[in-house]
Amino acid sequence: MTGNKTRLSRRTFLAGAVASSTLLAGCSGSSGNSKFPSKDMNYIVPFSQGGGTDTYARKIVPEIGNALDVGIAIENVPGAASLKGTGEILKSKPDGYTFGGFNPPSTPISYLVHDPSWDITNLVPVATYARTPYAIFARPGLEIEGVQDLTERYKKGDLSKFAGLARGGIVHTAANVMKKEYDLNYEKYIGYDGGGPAIKAAISGEVPVVATTDTAAMSAVESGDLEPVAILSSEGSNVFKDAPSPSDDGLPSIDYIGQLTRCMFLPKGTDTKKRDTIEDAVKSALQSDSVQKWSKKTGNVVEFGDHEMAKKALTESIETIPKKVNLDEISGK
Repeated sequence: MTGNKTRLSRRTFLAGAVASSTLLAGCSGSSGNSKFPSKDMNYIVPFSQGGGTDTYARKIVPEIGNALDVGIAIENVPGAASLKGTGEILKSKPDGYTFGGFNPPSTPISYLVHDPSWDITNLVPVATYARTPYAIFARPGLEIEGVQDLTERYKKGDLSKFAGLARGGIVHTAANVMKKEYDLNYEKYIGYDGGGPAIKAAISGEVPVVATTDTAAMSAVESGDLEPVAILSSEGSNVFKDAPSPSDDGLPSIDYIGQLTRCMFLPKGTDTKKRDTIEDAVKSALQSDSVQKWSKKTGNVVEFGDHEMAKKALTESIETIPKKVNLDEISGK
């Protein structure tokens, strides 16, 4: 595999040990090949280091390794709007030793727009580990109250720009959906290379509002620079519990595009018993003290869902997005 690989220990490093040279060996033990896993594993993140998916992986994956009593190496394989790494997960040897994660509907949108030569639904779902809603944020001085008020501001011409992440991705797609579902008639969508630059643009006044994940904007809200206008999921946000959703304004739900379901998958053909072993380890990892304390401290919510939940998140995205979204419009065709 290509990409940026980071080795993670299956047990906490001994005090004073030299970093990166102390990865404990996998427990191959006396049970030999009958034990699974009996050697170290690989976890593919189809995004660059530092993003949300990578951040979650670097906290949760070591605990999965602890539960399985093996070391797990994280490999970042960005490219092609997350399709490069996702394709590597699918095409890896189906022996249970390589798995990875992405977040429907984000990667499924890339899959539908770019139409690669492989079938994403052939992946073996393992589990879900978090739900991350998107939200709209604005400077407090604008005093925008919910999506209906935001819509009226655009209609009156008080606002014209709508900001989010790069064009062609999930936020751009959600903006197009809101334009049709909520009559959110902004004149210009401005895409930024990451949530950080988009949030800074909203704080500076370069754009009036920005759509990004709830956790991405948490510090800007805590500092008083931004406030949540609406959470784009009818389930709301665990970070901004009092913020309204479009459903609260009597508008249609856009849950199929308004939140990420963070999932893990195995290559096509992986034995379901091995899947079940990893699924149980994910559940154990999310319940660990380390992950729970991190979640409470950072606001990065963890929520376990079984392999059926992961399958549902993927298949519903593939089935629903083409019915609700003009993919040619997103791709610029």
